[in-house]
Amino acid sequence: MHPLKGVKSSRDQDRFASGQHDIRIETFTPGNAGNSPSLLVLHSATGVPHANRFIAGLAELFARQGFVTHLLHYFDRTGTTFADEAAIAECSALWLQTVDDAIGWIRTQRPAARIGLFGYSLGAHLAASQSVRDSRVGAAVILAGGLEGRPCPQVSHAPPFLFLHGAEDTRVLLSDARQWEQALAAAGGKPEFHVYPEEEHILSLPCYADVVRRGTEFFRRHLL
Repeated sequence: MHPLKGVKSSRDQDRFASGQHDIRIETFTPGNAGNSPSLLVLHSATGVPHANRFIAGLAELFARQGFVTHLLHYFDRTGTTFADEAAIAECSALWLQTVDDAIGWIRTQRPAARIGLFGYSLGAHLAASQSVRDSRVGAAVILAGGLEGRPCPQVSHAPPFLFLHGAEDTRVLLSDARQWEQALAAAGGKPEFHVYPEEEHILSLPCYADVVRRGTEFFRRHLL
């Protein structure tokens, strides 16, 4: 199926509690959802509203491929609008708890559905950090995410991972993503990796289409 086409989807906004805070979560539901897998989508340090809301566009494109996608506004936990390095150091643990609570919320809404995580940049780091400790996560796609000097969490769970990264990314270096790959391999995982030649942290539009194509194939392979 072409990544820019597919079934129509509806879009709804819900809320759940995390640490006594009200957290928004947008759900994109394809018309033929049934027991399709759920994908939890995690935005970058710019949040959801910026960059022409492209992360919402990616969530909708995955929904058009037949997944139920949930776009998590995890900045609601800390009142953050943009995450600089200081905010990331201060708030990451709270954001991870919010991701954990979001997975619990999905399980209550769709108990039969398997769950995958998709994250971009800061969201990719959070997605990877959650996936290596949470047996509820069946697969993860990590776009432009790496350790960036942060310590690697203990890998107690190594589900299938797909890393997608621009070769010329100077915001999150390719070597930072490779550290995640090495940690997963050391724990017995078999992570997959694709590098986009000459691409930077913000990919070109054809590469984003390829992200949806590769992510769709990967999630179908491991969650269906």
